[in-house]
Amino acid sequence: MDALLTLSSKGQLVIPARLRQLLGLQPGDRLALNLEADGLHLKPHGAGHAASARERIGCSGYRGPTVALEAMDPARQATKPLP
Repeated sequence: MDALLTLSSKGQLVIPARLRQLLGLQPGDRLALNLEADGLHLKPHGAGHAASARERIGCSGYRGPTVALEAMDPARQATKPLP
């Protein structure tokens, strides 16, 4: 998911709500900003954000009923781990 951000006169960027939700970001969370050859890279920083963005996006939207792990085993066995 891409987003276009505007830098404020105070040097602040606003991360769109949908991206904050997908990444599980909360007010006060710390982010790491890295300058790379191809541009800036921004990512969650700290123990509260140990999972990668790909892992968070994969589990962020489920709102269905609770299912026992044993009931999920056939589906879990059939899927490949993320690269």
